[in-house]
Amino acid sequence: MRAILFAGVLASALSAGLTGCASTFKSVSQDIGLDAGSLTVDQTSNARKVLTGVPLESAMERFELLDAQGRLISYIAFTDTKVGALVFVNQKLYGTLSHRDAQAFYSCRGYITAMNRHWAREADAWGGSLLTQARPASSVQLEFSGKSTTKSLQEVVKYNPFVDQLRILASVGTNPISLFKTLDRLHDNVVARERYETTLTGLSSIAPGMSESAVADVLMPDEVSFLDSGVVMAYPSHLVEFYISRGQVQVIQQPSFNYLSRTQVTLFYVANAQWNLCTPTSWHAAFPKLNPELWVNQQPDGHDGVRARKPNVTSGFWNPLAPKADSTTRPGRYLGSAVDD
Repeated sequence: MRAILFAGVLASALSAGLTGCASTFKSVSQDIGLDAGSLTVDQTSNARKVLTGVPLESAMERFELLDAQGRLISYIAFTDTKVGALVFVNQKLYGTLSHRDAQAFYSCRGYITAMNRHWAREADAWGGSLLTQARPASSVQLEFSGKSTTKSLQEVVKYNPFVDQLRILASVGTNPISLFKTLDRLHDNVVARERYETTLTGLSSIAPGMSESAVADVLMPDEVSFLDSGVVMAYPSHLVEFYISRGQVQVIQQPSFNYLSRTQVTLFYVANAQWNLCTPTSWHAAFPKLNPELWVNQQPDGHDGVRARKPNVTSGFWNPLAPKADSTTRPGRYLGSAVDD
């Protein structure tokens, strides 16, 4: 992408930066059965493509975990669907969680991480308990509302420092002197955007089981947490973290709990929770039993009336800056595809 060196297209450049626009995008939504506002997941669905295809306003978290038995456990929790979360084993649909259980699983792991005991230290136990609590399912129909909540990835991404930097540029207005002073900064941000996309492509190739050096070769981490069982390599600008154990990637998590536990820890808070039950074996009992509808969209952010839009994916890892898929933007890249209680 060429640098933009004249003020007449400044707004267009900033718009491209805020949506994470790159030179080429490929949408494969039809290949995995995605339709506007809905998605059918069954035994023919590929887990990573499902994880990457869910709209950012509907996803609360997603991860891939390699357990001690060599199984790949994939997980995605939702903010606005009838089903609280989907669980996959070796890329195939395994089962579902209720919204209450998905919230408990999210908040308990966030609590453990905030207490300086990153949940991935016991990733195998958390993964095993997830399979125990999941209700078996062979097919699930997801209906997306198009609305966002404070816990959706779409909202969390607003704290992305790269986006914040571009928003500062966007606020300079139309004063010619101000525009002139920002031209060099704009060029720097275009270069940064290209670097961001290059890094994203590299991170897209990382999968559980790969080596620690494979991650470091793409980009040295922004944050590192040393644990007795491994190391957490966090990339807040990409809202993702990698947990490395015995020199291999064991967990890929989005959003980065290491980052949120310090910057947005209130996302994990739920009133009247029994935090002492936040362990791999008892997390499902940590929250009070309520009407299940109360767990859906319980923290709306005022985006009422937002039209549900068609999810879009490409191969690779999750891109938190993926643009909206409407008539004015090209498809973007996301991270890379029962009845409630």
